[in-house]
Amino acid sequence: MTPQHPSSATTIFLDQPPSCLQFHPSSPNHFLVGTYLLSQHKDDSADSIQQTKTGSLQLWHLNPATNELTLRQKYPVPYAVFDLHFHPTDPTLAAIATSAASVVFFRITPPSEGASESEGPFITELHTQSVHEDPSIPALYLAWLPRNWPSIPSDGNTNDDGFAVTFSDGRTTLFHHPSPSPSSSPTPITEGASYPATQEIEVWYVAAATYPSSSSESQKEDQKEVAPYLFTGNDFGSLHTRSFTPTEPETCLLSHDDRARHHTAGVTSILPLPVPMTDGAPWLLTGSYDESLRVYHASRRGEVLGEVGLGGGVWRLQILSTTNTSSSDGAEWEFLVLASCMHAGTRVVRVRMVPGESCEMEVVAEFTEHESMNYASDVWKPKGGYELQGVEDGELLCVSSSFYDRRVCVWRVNV
Repeated sequence: MTPQHPSSATTIFLDQPPSCLQFHPSSPNHFLVGTYLLSQHKDDSADSIQQTKTGSLQLWHLNPATNELTLRQKYPVPYAVFDLHFHPTDPTLAAIATSAASVVFFRITPPSEGASESEGPFITELHTQSVHEDPSIPALYLAWLPRNWPSIPSDGNTNDDGFAVTFSDGRTTLFHHPSPSPSSSPTPITEGASYPATQEIEVWYVAAATYPSSSSESQKEDQKEVAPYLFTGNDFGSLHTRSFTPTEPETCLLSHDDRARHHTAGVTSILPLPVPMTDGAPWLLTGSYDESLRVYHASRRGEVLGEVGLGGGVWRLQILSTTNTSSSDGAEWEFLVLASCMHAGTRVVRVRMVPGESCEMEVVAEFTEHESMNYASDVWKPKGGYELQGVEDGELLCVSSSFYDRRVCVWRVNV
């Protein structure tokens, strides 16, 4: 099938380059944008060029009927925003990774539809957490740990929350704080396990997931233990898999690196798939600078079940919908995926797979109006929440951005 090539319904230009964005889980017509502005000035006394990184959080409103975009609030910050994610269970809490080796927590409370703008501010800074002893080492990416990630029995708290952070020096570190989450009265955040670099190179991505423990198969559903997994991808193209004991989630059971056997450039996105493990190894979707989207089996040496070239570096991935059907060949899974593809724009891809057997990947749509790096895209979710519901057949309303030309576009595609 020939891919669709939608045109933008709305195009605006921000005052700073957008590096990340996400729709608000409990206010579906609002989305949050993080920006990264690099400023340079000449220091005559030292005869050198000095660089300064600053940024902002920007809350935007999308009118889904008219495609109109309206800025609700801009919150300047004295660092670049590299990454942002809303908390998986507290939909008004967001955290960002910064160029100043910190993770900063914000409360995002947009106005209700039709409410007065005077009700603001809508972005409230809660707490800044230093996450590296060297403030010049940027925090590149953060991932909240899954809701069923086993708790850390450090202080007797049985419901700790946490997140993982990657850095430009190759380190990955876990952090924990008492449940439910950072709030207006910040609770102590403690550093957990840290995994130093085998090579001092950027770790672009970290993903955390849990899978049923093989030792708990006979237990009742609500009593089953889960095995925690952590996946990281670095600029050399290596994908590292770590798994931990269910009762001590920072004690490694296995740790293996595929040594860039399957990605010919940096691994920039990793999505654990909600698919049963095969031969004790999970299934992933991966994106890479080498312009390919892959279905990847995270075994000791790694294995690629299917791949498709998307024409640009696959910087970020998002699963929009998941379906599972049974056939004579086994259980077939289908995923609708949104991909931010750097210099190539945005793609919508349909992935069909029978784990361990076969894989088909089809590019449904290509949005190519962006004139520089497309680092961030998302879709409007009319019912809110973290996942798009009811898109098996219908229309997607997408918002995508590009960095150097500071462009944000609204466009639609039929799936």
